[in-house]
Amino acid sequence: TPTDVLRMATLGGAEVLGLDKEIGSLTPGKKADLQVIDPQQVNFAPRGDWTAQLVYNTQPANVQWVFVNGVALKKDGQLVGDTRRAISDAQVAADHVKQIIGH
Repeated sequence: TPTDVLRMATLGGAEVLGLDKEIGSLTPGKKADLQVIDPQQVNFAPRGDWTAQLVYNTQPANVQWVFVNGVALKKDGQLVGDTRRAISDAQVAADHVKQIIGH
């Protein structure tokens, strides 16, 4: 279900990585990773089940803000900082996940 998918993408992903005590939910004491989605675009119309719409309809253009460990990496829809480093860090993280799951 969309609720299951959203959970897998948040706390479930953190649990698989053994990091659920540090990340995966907005909980006091955990690292603050957050996306702010703008639903005021045509791909979110008509409004219905918000969880299903987040899972099925969200596009990169809807992502207005991204915070990782409390630091803004995307602001008002624009990437901030060193995008080359962001790409490199994303690759390192993806490679780490592949190694953990054995693919």
